Amino acid sequence: MSVLDHHSAARAEWPAQTFGSIKTRRTPPNCGSVVIAQTSLARVDLLKQLNIPAGDDDVVISHASRSRAGHGLTESQAKKAGYAVCVHLDELASYDLWIDERHCASPPLPAATIHISDMRHSWQADIRSSFQVANFYIPQSAFDEVAEGQGTRVTETLHCPLAEKRTDSVVTNVAMALLPALTRPEQVSRIFLDHAWRALAAHLLKAYGSPDARPQMARGGLSPWQERRAKDMLLSDLNGNVTLPDLAQACRLSCSHFSHAFRRTVGCPPHQWLLSQRVERSKELMLNSDQPLSEIALNAGFADQSHFTRVFSRFVKTSPAAWKRAQER
Repeated sequence: MSVLDHHSAARAEWPAQTFGSIKTRRTPPNCGSVVIAQTSLARVDLLKQLNIPAGDDDVVISHASRSRAGHGLTESQAKKAGYAVCVHLDELASYDLWIDERHCASPPLPAATIHISDMRHSWQADIRSSFQVANFYIPQSAFDEVAEGQGTRVTETLHCPLAEKRTDSVVTNVAMALLPALTRPEQVSRIFLDHAWRALAAHLLKAYGSPDARPQMARGGLSPWQERRAKDMLLSDLNGNVTLPDLAQACRLSCSHFSHAFRRTVGCPPHQWLLSQRVERSKELMLNSDQPLSEIALNAGFADQSHFTRVFSRFVKTSPAAWKRAQER
């Protein structure tokens, strides 16, 4: 599976908690995670969260910030079989951290620092300075599925402790690519979210898992019948409600193998290919109908006209209105 290695390429896909007929699972508005412990909306300036169904549990993406000092002690959090990946978007200058009620080393963390916490332990932090973080919670079952799909042994632990102050451009870029989805979820397709969290999980297994559990990419592309079936399924629902598991099952492949094979065969991930097909559909409608651009946007699978304009302009290097005028000359 390829990893999102540059967030600007993903921004055109953006945003929200509902897209087409697919809905993400919601959580109460006062819940969310900061660093690796709980906070509430009353204690921060910004707190947004998006839950993505992933089998029996959810992958959770959150974004939280506080521009002033004095957050104080975080709230208790239930232990879960999974990992929290924290990306510090701003410096975290002053705090203390405890794991299972034992005090841990708590050095200042520069912006772009990442760390991974095993949520089978209890974590609590006394946060004294301002902060801004993006968090991913990925359940163990999701890691197990990704590892199994790549034909590797499931890793027992991921090792990226806070005290090492690591940076990881892949994790940071995925975080930056996904932040708009927390604000404008109606414009993001389920297939993109599936691709993003699976790509991130594959990267984490490779970079921070046990050496003998690191995934080996499957080689080869899709067969002609698999490519045809996958494209037909994508085209049947331009809103992007088809999921990677749906496509992989139809092609009789694991999700990891399918994602790699599709990119190898087509030259881009499924969600990017789907965007290009939306653009082509919109061109057909502009040339062969008198529909206003707002209707064309919806009929081509976009969330609204602004989403249509943003994606079209990125692919075609001009706005839909300018492109249409040029064809009429």
